[in-house]
Amino acid sequence: MTIEELVEMAEWIHDDEGYDLGASSTRDYRNAFWMRAVGCAFWGHRVYNAVPDPQWHVKDGGGGRPQSDDVVVSQPTREAYDCIPGSGSDSYRFEAESIGILPADQHVYVPDKPAQDTPAWGALPPYPGDAAFDEIGMILWADYAEAGRVPDAQVGRWFGRTIYDYLAGMTLDASLDKHRAEWRTALGLD
Repeated sequence: MTIEELVEMAEWIHDDEGYDLGASSTRDYRNAFWMRAVGCAFWGHRVYNAVPDPQWHVKDGGGGRPQSDDVVVSQPTREAYDCIPGSGSDSYRFEAESIGILPADQHVYVPDKPAQDTPAWGALPPYPGDAAFDEIGMILWADYAEAGRVPDAQVGRWFGRTIYDYLAGMTLDASLDKHRAEWRTALGLD
């Protein structure tokens, strides 16, 4: 990953997850964002970066000060970049500006591993329990049996559509009703 790609990814995370790194933000908030962004570069992320790139690290402010909220370091060269000029002001922007090679005594470290549990569309509804999914399977199999057909590749389609709409915010019962009508029509039952 180039420095330009890292900055583009950081801006994507910023926009996608609704961060505001302006004047109303705190250093801790900006640090958390930057740790997440650099962590997605280093460790990889299922949405933002499929290929981990362990060259990218974060640094502290030196002399025992906390993490720098917008500087990334390329290892092993120790070349450092300010990636969000104006961070903490309402005129911040995403752009890589080289700040040179860090001295050997500057503390550079691996970013935290980013959370992978939030899909791009938002938080998941609570897990309804195995029985709810078993019920979908039993209804689907029963409808196939009623049509005189053995389960085929389309079973995955109907189950997937039902679960997708549930995850997107529909109730499980409403999603099942919607997609059951579709698969019963496809099976020639309705």
